[in-house]
Amino acid sequence: MAINAKQLLNRNETLKEDRTLWDSFYQDVVDYMRMGKQAPNEDRVAGTQRHKHYDSTAPHASKTLALIMAETLTSKAIQWFGFKIPESSQFADFNDDQDVLRWFDDLSKSVSFALHQSNFYVVINEVYEDFNSFATVCLYMEEAKLKHKGFNGLNFRALPISSYVFAESESGMVDTVFWEYERTARQMAQQFGMKNIPDPVRKALEKTPDTKFDMVRVVAPAEDIGAKVAGKFQFAHVDIFKEMHTVLDQRGYHENPYMVGRWDKASGETRGRGPAMIAMDDIKSLNQLRKLELTGLEKAVNPSILTGEEGFIGNVKLGGNSIVYSRDPQNVRLLPTELRLDLSSLKAQELRQGIRDMYLTDQLNLPSSSRMTAEEIMTRRGEMERLLGPTIARFETEVLGPMLERAVGIMMRAGAIAPPPEVLTGLDQIDIEYVGQLARAQRVSEVQSMQSWLGMIAEWGQLDPDVMQIPDLPAMARLAAPILGVPKKGIRGAAETQEKIGERKQREAAMQQQQQMAQTAESAGKAAPAMKVLQDGAANLSDEDKQALIQQFAGGAA
Repeated sequence: MAINAKQLLNRNETLKEDRTLWDSFYQDVVDYMRMGKQAPNEDRVAGTQRHKHYDSTAPHASKTLALIMAETLTSKAIQWFGFKIPESSQFADFNDDQDVLRWFDDLSKSVSFALHQSNFYVVINEVYEDFNSFATVCLYMEEAKLKHKGFNGLNFRALPISSYVFAESESGMVDTVFWEYERTARQMAQQFGMKNIPDPVRKALEKTPDTKFDMVRVVAPAEDIGAKVAGKFQFAHVDIFKEMHTVLDQRGYHENPYMVGRWDKASGETRGRGPAMIAMDDIKSLNQLRKLELTGLEKAVNPSILTGEEGFIGNVKLGGNSIVYSRDPQNVRLLPTELRLDLSSLKAQELRQGIRDMYLTDQLNLPSSSRMTAEEIMTRRGEMERLLGPTIARFETEVLGPMLERAVGIMMRAGAIAPPPEVLTGLDQIDIEYVGQLARAQRVSEVQSMQSWLGMIAEWGQLDPDVMQIPDLPAMARLAAPILGVPKKGIRGAAETQEKIGERKQREAAMQQQQQMAQTAESAGKAAPAMKVLQDGAANLSDEDKQALIQQFAGGAA
């Protein structure tokens, strides 16, 4: 089955119609929160200023939450992810193998280095802002353009909310994305080659190379769209020239390069709902109130003039040093205004606090004081876990997890990662461990519980020593290590640990045997005079032997 470009474009239009129910909300977000973005069905020239927002509370709250999420989830300063064998895998017992631990540690460091060398940390901050405002995000990930053989790096892009639509699979995960984009004639020639560009583009390239053309890129399961790469790749990528319904390029992917995430999702819907949707009425009311305040202040500072009919001669000039001519100056006065800024300020403060609460600004924003104790910081981290836990779990499942899996796949196919140990031959899946600040905060209670329990065991052990045999301290040490962020290279595997324990027991047994032999020799030396008495009789003892025998007996008596 060949690719039907017209059918794909029709499907794109159908999905766009489904999105129209959300367009008004996206327009509000653009008007009052993300003024630099473009809403669907909006023709806007880049750099155009918007004039509908009069208060910065909502944009500031959105940016603050995005920064907090970036710091706690994907901090550039720490290793925020790791890898392990799934517990359900037949290879799960090798999670404690020293060679496997070291390979996973090298794997996580290699992927982390690739992310640092790419534009990931620049793009992910924009993704977090889109995530808490539009509540639906799309992160595109590709291998950098080939410059040399092997791995060439990674490249990321956050797609504007107005440029894409998507569809879910039966399992509820997004597996199909339609992305509309523009390319100039010159860019199309560079991207697809002169032989593959259609005639309108070729003509424009000769006269006006900066003329823009509409393109649609479709990424979907290869079998769904009849791509020629079906069977070799799980997903196919098709670039369609919209004007002529012509396929210009197609290629295959082992993993879906588009990661679509939703803040929260109602049953039966595909798009996300987030804090901006709940707070939007307060945001619009606050901006309208601020607009009215400014109008009232203008009237107070520059009030209207009250006078009789035809009281002035010519135009009234209200600027400084202006001369105004009046037929009856006695009847000219300023129109009084009853401006109550105190009432509007109280209401504005109430609306601001509601927006800040919806964005968890006060609950999550750590104070910059250097006098905070470790207990206070831990308390704030626990609050973050309670408030953001479900949202973060969805973001990890829909965005971060697929992104890391694709990064590992790209790097392994390019030979940028050493092959796994032989004991993992046949392993076809690995699990991702999130070890960032929030992930650790979510599990630090386990370490605290173990410490508290061990303290109780120590007290009870004074009453019944058998209680001390209950805790499995080696197992507890292994559980606590990843929670506290201990590098895997610093942890011995189970086999090596047992080997070290065996060596220690052998040394202890050898030392104990040497002590027993020394005690035996010492006892034998002390018993020699007594044996001589029994054999030769006391009469034959020398004075020195007699004295030694007396001291021995005296020591035994003592």
